[in-house]
Amino acid sequence: MISPVQLSYIFALLKHKNFQRAADACHVTQPTLSMQLKKAEDTLGFIIIDRDTNPISLTVAGKKLYPNLSAIQSAYDELDVQVQRLKGTYKSEIRIGIIPTISNYLVPELYSKWQNQIGDVHLDISELTSPNLLTALKNKTIDFGIMAGPVDDLSLDQQILYNEEVLIYAPTIKKKTIHLEQLQNEHPWLLSAGNCLRTQMINFCKLDNTKKSEWNYEGGNLHLLTKMVEQEGGYTLIPSFYIPHLNLDPNHIKKIVDHTPIRQIVGLNLKRNTKKEDIIKIMRIIQRSKNSGKKELENIEVLPWNT
Repeated sequence: MISPVQLSYIFALLKHKNFQRAADACHVTQPTLSMQLKKAEDTLGFIIIDRDTNPISLTVAGKKLYPNLSAIQSAYDELDVQVQRLKGTYKSEIRIGIIPTISNYLVPELYSKWQNQIGDVHLDISELTSPNLLTALKNKTIDFGIMAGPVDDLSLDQQILYNEEVLIYAPTIKKKTIHLEQLQNEHPWLLSAGNCLRTQMINFCKLDNTKKSEWNYEGGNLHLLTKMVEQEGGYTLIPSFYIPHLNLDPNHIKKIVDHTPIRQIVGLNLKRNTKKEDIIKIMRIIQRSKNSGKKELENIEVLPWNT
């Protein structure tokens, strides 16, 4: 059987995609890491890391063995946690990845609650786009992800945290409720590629993703997009929980007639996870905060986050 150290080197290689960077992360020399990888492969009887690709990747055999290697790594992690708990030295750290259009309101609102209710857990929070968040979960560089779902991946545990109504910011349209067709002659202002709200807007508003106008701009944050809408006209989509942080004229925020587009906000983690108990606590705090006293939305349409 390959050793815990050899497994850690394999996962470092998969994370950093480079022998030298993986060796530096593991605080060993590159020859030491290479030698231990070779020993692990000899034990398994298969080459698992393809050295000829750039960046390095798993071989065909490596891809088939990866779920087993990941399960063994998780078992070693669980054993290490239990030993630390028995010794009284365990200190949990939860690495959280959140997409920007959620983190901008959720982190300031709930960070103090997380600290008060799970104060013995160190939180390491980073903003990631949806594709990068899913990759980080698979590579175990984060423990818990918060994004717009649903996510179709059986390797992940998925929990609905709350539903968030999506509204339209359109100062030039005077009515409080509008039909989707009224937006066809208005200029759409989009977040940059990789943000799921961009894809949701393209799908919902039936936009041509390949079409460019001579005054097109793609921003990375909603505050900037609303300023461009105010300055140049047009419209953009606004998640309802984001609105209090934008200082917008409420008369410029529109609802769609007859139905309610929503983002389904989900929490994600790997099925085998030594930190699941603390992750569940974090999710419960979010659910209580966002669902308390909230009226039920009617005629909802869940906007897909990907194409």
